[in-house]
Amino acid sequence: MPRNTERTLNAKLAECLRGKHPGWTVGAEQTGVFVEKQKQPDIVVSRVEGLTVVVETEYAPAATVEADATTRLGQMIHHTGETVEQCIAVRLPAELRKVAQEQLEVAVRAARYSFAVITSEGEGLFDDIRRWPRSGWLEGSLDDLAGCIEIVALSERRVARGGKILEDAVSQAAGHLQFHAPKYVLHRLAEKLHQEAGEQTNRMAMAILANAVIFHMRLAWLHPEVADLASCRAESGPFLKRNVLDNWGRILAINYWPIFNLASDLLRILPEREAQAIVDRLDRMAGELEHFGAIDIQDLSGRMFQQLITDRKFLATFYTLPASATLLAELAVSRLGVDWSDADCIAMLRVADLACGTGALLGAAYHAIASRYRRKGGHDGALHTAMMEQVLTAADIMPAAVHLTASTLSGMHPGESFGHTRMINMPYGDQGAEAGLSIGSLDLIQVDETRALFGTGRTGLHGQGVKEEGTNVEVLEVRHGSMDLVIMNPPFTRATNHEVAEVRVPSFAGFMTTDEEQARMSVRLKEIRKRLVNPAGHGNAGLASNFIDLAHAKLRSGGILAMVLPASFTQGHAWANARALLCRHYRDILVIGIQTYGNTDRAFSADTGMAEVLVVATLQGPNGESPGEVFVANLFQRPRTLLEAATIARIIERRRVDSPEDAGRIRLTERQEAGNFFRSDGWNGLGVREATLAIFMKSLERRSLLLPRMQVAEPIPVCALDHIGNRGIYHLDIDGTTSAGGARGPFDIEPLSALPEYPILKAHNTRRERQLIVEPDGQGRSRTGCRERAAKLWHEGASRLHYTLDFQLNSQALAACLTESSSLGGRAWPNFLTQESWEKAVVLWANTTLGLVSFWWTGTRQQQGRSIMTISRLPELMSIDASRLSDQQIILSEKIFDDIRGMTFLPANEAYRDDVRKALDRAVLVELLGFEDHILDNLALLRDQWCAEPSVHGGKATRIEIMQETA
Repeated sequence: MPRNTERTLNAKLAECLRGKHPGWTVGAEQTGVFVEKQKQPDIVVSRVEGLTVVVETEYAPAATVEADATTRLGQMIHHTGETVEQCIAVRLPAELRKVAQEQLEVAVRAARYSFAVITSEGEGLFDDIRRWPRSGWLEGSLDDLAGCIEIVALSERRVARGGKILEDAVSQAAGHLQFHAPKYVLHRLAEKLHQEAGEQTNRMAMAILANAVIFHMRLAWLHPEVADLASCRAESGPFLKRNVLDNWGRILAINYWPIFNLASDLLRILPEREAQAIVDRLDRMAGELEHFGAIDIQDLSGRMFQQLITDRKFLATFYTLPASATLLAELAVSRLGVDWSDADCIAMLRVADLACGTGALLGAAYHAIASRYRRKGGHDGALHTAMMEQVLTAADIMPAAVHLTASTLSGMHPGESFGHTRMINMPYGDQGAEAGLSIGSLDLIQVDETRALFGTGRTGLHGQGVKEEGTNVEVLEVRHGSMDLVIMNPPFTRATNHEVAEVRVPSFAGFMTTDEEQARMSVRLKEIRKRLVNPAGHGNAGLASNFIDLAHAKLRSGGILAMVLPASFTQGHAWANARALLCRHYRDILVIGIQTYGNTDRAFSADTGMAEVLVVATLQGPNGESPGEVFVANLFQRPRTLLEAATIARIIERRRVDSPEDAGRIRLTERQEAGNFFRSDGWNGLGVREATLAIFMKSLERRSLLLPRMQVAEPIPVCALDHIGNRGIYHLDIDGTTSAGGARGPFDIEPLSALPEYPILKAHNTRRERQLIVEPDGQGRSRTGCRERAAKLWHEGASRLHYTLDFQLNSQALAACLTESSSLGGRAWPNFLTQESWEKAVVLWANTTLGLVSFWWTGTRQQQGRSIMTISRLPELMSIDASRLSDQQIILSEKIFDDIRGMTFLPANEAYRDDVRKALDRAVLVELLGFEDHILDNLALLRDQWCAEPSVHGGKATRIEIMQETA
């Protein structure tokens, strides 16, 4: 039977790859590729604006393909002189060997491939060779392989090196400016950028000039009428400011208004001597970038942006990391129901980021759209004008942010012209008598149009700087219900003064707004919120919740919401309205978090120091179906590269759409996991390392027990706490005061006396909270005139049973306790009121492993090693259903309690090695509830898995991983 050789298959594979990117030159089995005499590479993919990528192939099982790929690293490409940094090893499906040649193209296009990337990260041959993924093989279609080649050609190493060159040049130019320019010049630059004068503003101004210099060099290659920057020098050598401005003026006559208009304005402000020195330094920087081929990477300025902006604390313009932006954009764009082969359909899309920052998210969305068009055989350069003029809308309150967004997007295809853009500089603060007060993009929650107030307000950036005849670009529409995708990383600041004590309203403290302006802006936002039906916005949640209202207003039915939000979104009380809005109006809800310890490592943005989540959801019509379950994905770590992010996005989307499982692994390969997923009835479970814990809690909420390795769930008598009692009294109703200073509660709290009238368990003390009986630590004295109220409150709210609300899992031992006799609860230990005969059974359950896991699951976990419960959510906590226990079981629970009450527990996160906790687990599950002994092995695994959760141990040395590793 005829067989296809690898040479034959490589030729056909190369032919199919040529159609996956219009800029690629793809060769197969060619000689003379390398300077040194080498065995000819299987496939070579070259592109003018990227690295050459070598692809080595071999029929599965492909025992030598990785070794072949490794030998290519460090080789010099003959026709370009570049060195091979990365090579892709591909295992070809063995069944392609037997396909008839007339059917081979169809088979190659339909096949599934296994591949891995081999990279040299050092400067010399075979220096620091790495493989991604670390083990196993990525699996994917021909499009997936093409996407891998495209991303690999970007060269992360070249981006990093270029970024360092750019950063050094900007810093040095800014330093020169600071030491040599008159103060009035620095203040004029700051006024132009709407920022305070200072180092960060100087660096921002220099970054904008650097961007223009880089773009100038690039345009000189593309347009014969554009002279290179060297032509701007005087005969004696130095650059002349007027020559540079004249050249930039000629460029503006062609196009590129977003890049060169603001840069020209900044350059005009500089004195001649400073302008000469700065342009000279930036020209040398551009030459360095050109020397090693980084001049075409147009988002370098954007990647530095978070280090340069001012007012970052107040405006919370934290930079979305490129890999994070790719992950979110790929997940969002994959949901757009578009014929990706039809340029006209793509031009009808509407995509917005109304808090655009550097444009990282819009840029990633543009890349995701363009790559899909390329995979269908289209040349994405043909999309560029429509993308810039129609498809993409960006808004921000910082002129520099809008400038960098527009310039980054313009740089996708610098040879393609466009007219006006939908890039909007939003006003902020008091704009004068005519324009009034503005709160930035949040003004758009109520209106469809934005009016361009040139110089001080909303400025739509133009490609050519002129209005087309018969049009009015001074008014830009962002209509309600018009957007196919709204993708944002909004500011997280809150309208309260919790963040900076000396600032009245931090959320509106940017751009030197006065206290009076801040107060008026806060009132304006409240007025806007009042006009909404069931708004998401809440002052204690921060402005990010108001941006959900903005996105919701602009999305069409079937449109996609994609946002970076604080992790508190999933469980925080202030975010309840936002979660309710999504449940009412959206379907196919996806939430992605990072489960590790340390807030910085749980963020998708740079420098936030705050755990974050990605949320993607589809807006359904007025008669839409039920939103169903929330699909929760927990990643082991934040994606580090664009390729890793794009791969994870593809795997998550496939699992969300195709997997029938309630829970499972997110596998990069058959050997390497990237995280887990599960389908949740609510919003719990984010940041969970082991999906089996989610499965257990899901079964428990359905009144059944499904532990690891159990084949089927078994019934168990559990319920929510509100089924067997009521929460106790809120602590402010015990000893609080009114805003006017009056007595909200009837008590003053004092140190405990020998025979207190009103004993109170008010605060945590880990050393005395290791046994099930905890003694009161204070007493209440009835306030003047409150004696009757005090007695009434005691009779209504005192009990022996108390639950913790702020459970420090890695230092505290008890989720609930009893006092020897009745007492009131304080903020840390509120009462729970149930039948006295049930109290011991309830407190036993609360401190079993199952009770601890239930508390951890229901509470919020924004801080590592801690689970926090509000008293209003306490009734949701799962407990033993004491109402279903027999009289004999109640008596038995009392005996178990008496046997264990004097024993000392370890902190909750050490349950894996706590003999007392294990004894309690056995007593409750086996003796009290009647389960078979063998179930304890399953429980032991669940216990260990829970103790290994980063949100449980918080990185503390007593965590189970360290104990196992050092044993």
